[in-house]
Amino acid sequence: MADVEWIENIKRIVIQAIEAGDPCDVIPGTVIKENPMEIQIDQKTILSNLQVILPKQFTDHAEVMNIPGMGEVSVTIKNGLKTGQMVLLLQKRGGQQYVVIGTW
Repeated sequence: MADVEWIENIKRIVIQAIEAGDPCDVIPGTVIKENPMEIQIDQKTILSNLQVILPKQFTDHAEVMNIPGMGEVSVTIKNGLKTGQMVLLLQKRGGQQYVVIGTW
């Protein structure tokens, strides 16, 4: 019986080591809908906006800039993801949460 427990412990340790060494997956996807955001990552899987963390750099947003001679100016950065755009996602191991890390 002790041998079986020892083997199970070794299996558990190996699985934990594998998971710790590979904490996330990098996945390509395609934006199929802008509002609300939907991203397709394979033929059957479509991620909803609730599953995707979208950093500010991939959204339309306002920024305040200090321009010499003009002072502070508010500008709108139009960088929202568009339908058909390819994105690169990180998926947390074992989770249903994804973060957009790039486009191409």
